[in-house]
Amino acid sequence: MSSRLLTTQLPGPAVQKRRHTTVRLGLSPAASALLADSLRGSGRPLLRIAALSAVEAAPALASGWVTAIALDQGFLRHRPDIGVAWLAVLAALYLVRAVAERGMFDPMAAVIEPMRDRLTRRVVHNSLAQAATFDQAPDTAGVSRLTGQVDTVRNLTATLMRTARPLTVSLLAALAGLAGLAPLLAVLVLVPLTVAVAVFLWTMRRLTALRRSALIAGEEVAGCAGEVLAATRDIASLGAEDQAAALVEARSDEEVRSLVRVGRAASLRITVILVGGYVPLVGLLLMGPRLIEERAITAGALIGAATYVAGSVVPALQLMTSAVSGYWSQLGVLLHRLAESAPELPPTTPPAAPVPPAHPGTAALVAERIAFAYGPGADPVLKGLDLHIPYGDYLAITGASGIGKSTLAMLLAGIRTPTSGAVLVAGVPVTGLPEEQRRGLIALVPQEAYVFPGTVRDNLRYLAPAAGDIEIAHAAATVGLTPLLTRLGGLDAVLGDPAGGLSSGERQLLALARTYLCGAPIVILDEATSHLDPAAEHVAESAFRAKPGTLIVIAHRSSSAARADRVLHIDADHVSLTAVPPSAATPAIGTPA
Repeated sequence: MSSRLLTTQLPGPAVQKRRHTTVRLGLSPAASALLADSLRGSGRPLLRIAALSAVEAAPALASGWVTAIALDQGFLRHRPDIGVAWLAVLAALYLVRAVAERGMFDPMAAVIEPMRDRLTRRVVHNSLAQAATFDQAPDTAGVSRLTGQVDTVRNLTATLMRTARPLTVSLLAALAGLAGLAPLLAVLVLVPLTVAVAVFLWTMRRLTALRRSALIAGEEVAGCAGEVLAATRDIASLGAEDQAAALVEARSDEEVRSLVRVGRAASLRITVILVGGYVPLVGLLLMGPRLIEERAITAGALIGAATYVAGSVVPALQLMTSAVSGYWSQLGVLLHRLAESAPELPPTTPPAAPVPPAHPGTAALVAERIAFAYGPGADPVLKGLDLHIPYGDYLAITGASGIGKSTLAMLLAGIRTPTSGAVLVAGVPVTGLPEEQRRGLIALVPQEAYVFPGTVRDNLRYLAPAAGDIEIAHAAATVGLTPLLTRLGGLDAVLGDPAGGLSSGERQLLALARTYLCGAPIVILDEATSHLDPAAEHVAESAFRAKPGTLIVIAHRSSSAARADRVLHIDADHVSLTAVPPSAATPAIGTPA
């Protein structure tokens, strides 16, 4: 287990506070921007939804008025026919509402389905683009998880449009009807309702922030447990079992505390319903008789006002603080996570043409105070590293799993850009070189070799399209590929399914021969021989060592480090660079570095 993992700390109060204060009305700025972007182009169906919503609100707007007229002019005057007629009008409005609700499905689908498509396209496109540029490691499981979250966002948005939308328009319509029916009674209702809504909005903001913190805490538990399980060999070798267990337990405790805070915040919904719904209703029942005696209102107006509160305000608050609150906060959390996991890629602009190195083939590779972190809040993997690799050097890089060796390899190859500092070749930043020139200058061979369906010749000539069969045969013989080439049937053999038909070691041999053939003066082998046996690894590394140029090897075995001119060892506290004596004895074959 890397010491970086063992020394990782939980996010402190400042981080937790920052998570909360970034939320506005349940949505962070990133989530709001993502939601607005996903709804772009939906103006026409949204206008149609608004028009149908106004029709849906007709019964809520008229319910109190109709009830008051039916009582005052009908039933209380012993004219039941008039009372029933007005109630029939209300029933007709409910039928109109049903027709409007039926017509809502088409415009809702015109909003929801394109929204899902846009979000899915963004997630997949950005994830593939980041993977293609090594901005983040290819993560098919992550893409699957994100697209699953997109589908959840689609479902939540559709659910909110079916619940929160009619709830909101009905509540506004009921308040408008109440204000027109009895302004004095409207004041008795609006004052506590305003207080309740203010409490609800504060609760929503805090609840969404807390749920997002709980989600992050859960992901940290899973991530920490995964790192521990993946590093069991290092844990055992360091005797750090108790420390690793304590680290996972601390993450779990933080998740539990986050969930408790969520539960406490959610309990405030009872206060919202009491203050905004039942207090006004009780106030109407207490004040109503006196106001009727003073002829300030009619009995029908009192019952109509109570109808507005009991029939629209109280149900709206109940639904708003339960289902809608939960749906909205979940939507905010998921949108924020999607915005973080698949940020909008800035438009690509052609970089300024760098000054080409005078003699790139014989230039030193220099790292000047480079630092790198995988995110704004992440611990740096590397910090302040200075490294001078002269042309012709054979450098081995060693260190525990996860310490940053592969990250350094990609920084040196120009595939990643340092957070600070620069990697230079002949005085020019590697990341500033045109891609074609950089690929001809530096070749990086990763641990998982890429072999594509096609002929063996096409695979080997991938980086050197002009290479002839004689050159290919020489490269194959030099790195030890000839026996495999013979078994496959020669250069014209077709690799239909390289992943299933070739072993990991055989794919590595093909990638090594391809890289040898391309002639790049700087070669970086990132555990590119890890699936080969020690003898085959020795042949391949010796081939690159004998070739003019610079060789950098992320050492998987100590025998690789012993063959180098110098060894760069990375750990959590410092970086050491030592020369390997020419007389150094090679460790036992197969000993891990």
